[in-house]
Amino acid sequence: MVSFARQYEEFTSRNATLVGISVDTPAENAAMVDKLRLPSPLLSDPAAAVIAAWDAYDPVGGMHGPIARPAIFVVGRDQSIPYEYVGRDFADRPPNSEVLAALDAVRDAPVRPLERSLSAPGPRPLDAGNLADKPMPLSDIAPYFRGATFGVQAISLRTDDPVVKAECDRFRAIVGDYIKAAVATRRMAEPA
Repeated sequence: MVSFARQYEEFTSRNATLVGISVDTPAENAAMVDKLRLPSPLLSDPAAAVIAAWDAYDPVGGMHGPIARPAIFVVGRDQSIPYEYVGRDFADRPPNSEVLAALDAVRDAPVRPLERSLSAPGPRPLDAGNLADKPMPLSDIAPYFRGATFGVQAISLRTDDPVVKAECDRFRAIVGDYIKAAVATRRMAEPA
């Protein structure tokens, strides 16, 4: 969400409304909105009812339990869904340019009805004393993503598979956007 936040005007200029949903508690989400300077709401779905209805629930994908897989849905005013992307894991996200292109094309998209059922898989267990349940400090976000880039570079150098190399290149580009957004967000948080 931080990369979307730093390009917020690009989305709103296309008449888009950004809304995030996570399995985190309202307090955790409020801390995340504040820390990342998110200009859009981050809704709480601890029981994962909405997240599961949109096929974005991963009961074991997080280091500390269930998570909402990164997912993007462009929902038209007519309730059509001309674009959807549900990541395979916590780091699998589309580049912002892809989502912006989907918004540009939304008027030409076919209409399909919005059919989702809400059945909650259950609440996320939360250990209030566990440091892993606390948000990562803003100062750690860019180094974290730099480490991810380094790891993916190593994988790319060890493979001859062109599909794996292409996926590594795609991931590095996305993480590069996150690093830029994290640095911009940290600068926003610094006293003037």
